[in-house]
Amino acid sequence: MARPHLTLEKWLSSYTDLKKEFLDLESSEKSGLIRKIVASGKKDHYLSKKDSSTRLSDDQDFTSLNSQNQSDLINKIFPYLPKFENDEFIVEINDAHFEILKKKFPSFKYNHNNKENNCIIKQITLDQKTLKELDRIREKYKFKSLKNCLEFLIDRQNSQLTEKNKIISTLKKEKSKNNDSILRKELKLKDEEIARIKTKLEQQKNTIHENMSKSAKEFEEYLVQIAVSKTIELEKIKAYVGDMSEVDQQSINGALAPEAINEIKDQFRKNCTEQKQLLIMKNQSNLNDALGFDQHSQYDNTVQNDDEVEVISNNERSNVKN
Repeated sequence: MARPHLTLEKWLSSYTDLKKEFLDLESSEKSGLIRKIVASGKKDHYLSKKDSSTRLSDDQDFTSLNSQNQSDLINKIFPYLPKFENDEFIVEINDAHFEILKKKFPSFKYNHNNKENNCIIKQITLDQKTLKELDRIREKYKFKSLKNCLEFLIDRQNSQLTEKNKIISTLKKEKSKNNDSILRKELKLKDEEIARIKTKLEQQKNTIHENMSKSAKEFEEYLVQIAVSKTIELEKIKAYVGDMSEVDQQSINGALAPEAINEIKDQFRKNCTEQKQLLIMKNQSNLNDALGFDQHSQYDNTVQNDDEVEVISNNERSNVKN
């Protein structure tokens, strides 16, 4: 079935503004098929060019003619031309020119659309396999051209990359949350372990203090026993010697030279110190000194106990004198 005849009016009824631009371009070219007549206050008039015998003279001022004369002249030069007219312009071209213009317009429209869409024409070389694959995709999705096919592939690739980036971002966030959760759990376990160690240290410190107190008490009892023992010995000596005069007492005191007294005192202090160390080792043999045992406190207790020994020793020497 033959395609219906496309008249000039029907052809200009679509893409009218774009086709007017096409007619302007065609009329501006020297080799163009039409010319454009512009009259002040009148519509633009596009006419087919004729041979030199029927063309208007270059010296003839067409715009100077009045409307009636223009119409008569046009009808004389261009008899029976297909005509189209709207509110902006008038077109009168013969059938031969019309057919040529119809064929040239798609190329003009293509270039115009490329310019409007900021498209650049590039010549590329594709192997047969790639071209077949592009044709297959074009037929599958009913694309009009390979350009549409390439745009589809690029958009799909970009969409896939965007989706992958979203997945990667989500995985990174989940990983960060998991790391934070693991870190919080580890910190909680560390805190619990520290709390257990602190509790254990407090228990061991309490045990140390208890043992130290026990050692001091036992040492005190030891000193008391020594004092009692010495007191009993002195009482026995007094009972054996009997009542002594003051002269005899002074004589006995004089017999005890200061060197002898100091030697007795040093020996007694040494014996007390050894006894104290034995008591401490006895009550502290199962403890770890590195878990908080205060050695300075232990030293202070030793000095204090040594002072007590010295006091008792002085008391014993006084009793001897008496």
